[in-house]
Amino acid sequence: MKECLLVWGILCFLMTAHAQSEPDDNDNHRDSHDFIVTLVRHGDRSPRYPLNPELWPMGPGEMTDIGFKQCYEAGKHFRQTQLPTDFPSRWNPDLSYHQARGLDRTIQCATTMLQAIYPDSLKTGSGNEFAAVPPVYAYPLRDDYFLGFTQACTGYKALIGGLQKSPLWQKKAEEMGLDRIRLWAKESGHRPTLHAMMSLADALHIRKLHNLPLPEFLTPRDEQQLEGLIDWFMPQMGKDSRIVQLASQYLVKAIDQRYQHYQSCLESGKTTCEYFYLLSVSDSNILTLMTALGSPAESNVPYTSMLTLRFSASNRTVQVSLNDEPLALSCGKTCSLEQWGQLVASVQSSDWPALCQLKEPEAHSTPDISTGTKKEK
Repeated sequence: MKECLLVWGILCFLMTAHAQSEPDDNDNHRDSHDFIVTLVRHGDRSPRYPLNPELWPMGPGEMTDIGFKQCYEAGKHFRQTQLPTDFPSRWNPDLSYHQARGLDRTIQCATTMLQAIYPDSLKTGSGNEFAAVPPVYAYPLRDDYFLGFTQACTGYKALIGGLQKSPLWQKKAEEMGLDRIRLWAKESGHRPTLHAMMSLADALHIRKLHNLPLPEFLTPRDEQQLEGLIDWFMPQMGKDSRIVQLASQYLVKAIDQRYQHYQSCLESGKTTCEYFYLLSVSDSNILTLMTALGSPAESNVPYTSMLTLRFSASNRTVQVSLNDEPLALSCGKTCSLEQWGQLVASVQSSDWPALCQLKEPEAHSTPDISTGTKKEK
């Protein structure tokens, strides 16, 4: 696997004033010796396959101005709810580590969040000659096995192709209407499969968020069915143990290693240890990790949703929350570090490379077999 690319970004057009975070009166859960891991979904973006590209000058799949603001607010919220009130406002390398999926929108969201988490990092003067820009690390997409399993592993498409042959998926297609699916595919330029229709559903969902009119070839009922497909499709990924294995093996191991590194730092007596691990990701990363942890979601997660793991050094426990709501894992709402270790071990498998390299099945003439065009990700 190639070395991480170091991505530096200062989003000058976003905000010039960096307001200090307001203190939170309830600080009991924010122990200064806790280690925090947060996976955050990026903010509002343009459709990955827009029906009208001229409406999206930022390009397909790129964050909008709304998305940048959402990520900035997410950073403020993270600082207010997860970090002690006296947490430094200027970044230094000992405080945190930041990683993103290898996409513009995830890298930009992480960079924007960090402006709010470290509001004084871009300031100079008062003895600070240079800005302390927090770095964001990302792998190239073709090598992004860590967070980009849908692009890096041919096995993902192979597994989706197999699922589309299953009675459950065939039934879903029949419920939506095979004739309607063929029409939607013809008008949108995609193949007539549930997987490919996710691109159309995504475009419609985003158009609705931005108050754009429905395309002429679609009815309000079509829109309702396609939007419902998103909340059906995404949790289905989490119900397949092989997809969960693909998505979570490296991720869970990396989270555990960052915590172990933090624990070793504390035991060494150092006064400053890495406090949190920020991961800027896509919805698929959050959903599959939730399943791996024993708390599968029933629907998709909104933009800038945060899945947070809090490791307590004093109590030797792990707690997980989604958007500040506690989750019950396979080991309960509060898991011991020993139970966490067992969970990490249960996700590891020597079969991962073979699973990642599975080949796509041959395309089939019926509408629910193939897995989409070559450009599908």
